[in-house]
Amino acid sequence: MKPNIWVSSSQAKEMLAKQLVTWPMAKKNYAAFKDIQYKVFALDGFEIKVQFNPSRIQSSGANVNPEFLKERRCFLCPDHLPVEQLRLPFGNDYLVLCNPYPIFPEHFTISTRQHVPQSITGRFQDMLEMARRLDQFTIFYNGPKSGASAPDHMHFQGGTRDYMPLDYERKKINQTKYTCIRSEENGRIYTLQNYLRNGFVIKADDKGTACRMFQEVYKVLPLQTGDTEPMMNLFCLYEKGAWLTIIIPRKQHRPWQYTATGTDHLLVSPGAADMGGLFIISQPEDFEKISAGLLEDIYEQLCLSNEEIERIANQL
Repeated sequence: MKPNIWVSSSQAKEMLAKQLVTWPMAKKNYAAFKDIQYKVFALDGFEIKVQFNPSRIQSSGANVNPEFLKERRCFLCPDHLPVEQLRLPFGNDYLVLCNPYPIFPEHFTISTRQHVPQSITGRFQDMLEMARRLDQFTIFYNGPKSGASAPDHMHFQGGTRDYMPLDYERKKINQTKYTCIRSEENGRIYTLQNYLRNGFVIKADDKGTACRMFQEVYKVLPLQTGDTEPMMNLFCLYEKGAWLTIIIPRKQHRPWQYTATGTDHLLVSPGAADMGGLFIISQPEDFEKISAGLLEDIYEQLCLSNEEIERIANQL
């Protein structure tokens, strides 16, 4: 067996710097990112940062129909990557790539070498290792029906730490929105409530505890008929020798406004970043009409209520 090859935060940053010189598309989109517009909405003790990012329209409107995916050319398969796109091996199974359509100042995709479906089963420990090695970034995961624009190819993403509100609010909301429901020597499980994107939080000092606690939460999350895994978005970061994992269960992928017509239409396809409070909008008319009330409505459609989180927590 070949020895694992790990990538550090500094190596990923160095690769991105090279890509901004050698890859015209990345250079153009990262330059445009510097002029991105934002609206920030203060809600109940937290905020939602709305980002107007026209380059993300392909992701917002991505066709994730299984029949379409079978026919289209997978943009994450190594043989289909642009010749200009550098790649860094991570372990034996993954490649670290610069995301050419950034929603973070530093944005990476960490995809498998093989074309296998998006699934967290058997891969959560990989996510923990990514968070430890790439410790200047937050690693996140979109479930196959929770925002992944390539649900047919397994991948994680990494973004600049403390750029999403969920990142920089984690210490503040710890005092008001976390409730500890399990405490052990090397780890704790909390509920995250009254946050619009309710869920569960795991803090663990060792990888084994983190994996076991994640599996315990995973097993009691609601599974919709015909799905292979519970709908969810995951976030993981490594700090001061410990892992913090945030699990945001989902009820559905897109709000009803996505398929509405006329003034009600909103081209949004929320994934992990949106669940992290970085709400991505790709059309100017949608950015113009977005409001706190509309954001609250969308999150209430997609995420679990306090009562639903309580019912799941009782099973733990």
